[in-house]
Amino acid sequence: MRKIFSLLVVALLFVGCAGRGYTTADVGSVMVTYDGVVESAKTVSLADSGAGTILGAIVGAVIGHQIGKGSGKDVATAAGAVAGGAIGNRLGSATGQELLIDLDNGQTISTIIRIDNKNPFWFRSGDRVRVYMKGGKIIKLEPIFENE
Repeated sequence: MRKIFSLLVVALLFVGCAGRGYTTADVGSVMVTYDGVVESAKTVSLADSGAGTILGAIVGAVIGHQIGKGSGKDVATAAGAVAGGAIGNRLGSATGQELLIDLDNGQTISTIIRIDNKNPFWFRSGDRVRVYMKGGKIIKLEPIFENE
């Protein structure tokens, strides 16, 4: 039973790490694009929402529980939970930017973006950008280069 639980936790980790692509639910959906200029850009720290910490603690406890016997097993389980929680919290944290964008249509919007492999762009005041929105939520934000 323990092995099945361990395999389930590992499988959930891999599913949670899968990249965001398109699904069949995206077919036919409408995305609206707006062009604009970044008025201000501020670097911010994005804290873990708690999911990474909890998942890390569970995985750490499961791994720790495989070590030792008797009270040593309990200590290893607790230590694994603490270490896993700390690692999960660190992996869940990120760097981002708080942006104020003046759209060409006269509106001004504010958003926070995460800087990572999927969105590697660092924006500065004066940068031209294209904002992709779906259902009132920004799906993608990318720079517009002068030669476009």
